[in-house]
Amino acid sequence: MAAVYEIYALSPGGRQVDWSTRLFMEPIGTTTTSAYFLWLLRGPAGALLVDTGFTARLGKSKGLPVEQLRTRDELLDTAGCNPNEVKTVILTHLHWDHFDLEGFLPQATFWVQRRELDFWHGFGGQDPWTRRFLSDCFAQDLEAVRSAGRLRVIDGTLELVEGVRVEWVGGHSPGMQIVVVQTAKGPFVIGNDALTTYRNLRDWVPPAIHLNSVAECLGAMARIKSLAGGDEGRICPGHDGEVWKKFPEVKPGVYRLA
Repeated sequence: MAAVYEIYALSPGGRQVDWSTRLFMEPIGTTTTSAYFLWLLRGPAGALLVDTGFTARLGKSKGLPVEQLRTRDELLDTAGCNPNEVKTVILTHLHWDHFDLEGFLPQATFWVQRRELDFWHGFGGQDPWTRRFLSDCFAQDLEAVRSAGRLRVIDGTLELVEGVRVEWVGGHSPGMQIVVVQTAKGPFVIGNDALTTYRNLRDWVPPAIHLNSVAECLGAMARIKSLAGGDEGRICPGHDGEVWKKFPEVKPGVYRLA
């Protein structure tokens, strides 16, 4: 029998943003709820995390209403997952709201695309405009896991464990990768910021933020749509508050996707 996984989106909450920050060339003036997530996979290989979320300290420095948000520790506790026992973390990309450790997940090995590391070690980490996308602890966090031998580098597509595959798609960030998970209802795609909202697919508009290219964004969107057979019920974007309505909230801030 093929390995299948359950998927949970853990959401600290969100904030109101203009649609122009989510859809490329969208006129300014209408708002939407931008949600934040990390994802918990449960299956034969145990508990895997997709991304790390962020600390309240970092969230506050980025202008989030942290007093109204759940912490990632609260979310994992609610989901019955001990962060000190997590062994595997997939980093879809290295932007601040997806990679922020500060001592979090001390036993985990982290999987990231080589193109993502190369970009942030080069131009991306040196240019003041692009550096806004990183945590202020980025260098320390990365060196901590690297020096401990807990960093694994991927080139392209890799089946991490049976039933969980990553694919490089680029676009939003040079090493942006999606996660394809086998579930009881078929392949489920954690599109993350390769697909910021469902409207990216519905209106066929790339995400507003694309550090690589619009063409890569559109290719990523087409790949996600194909993998899920066009079924939105088997796709989770990176920042869409609609996820809160589309999937059941089984515990506070914990949404069962599959």
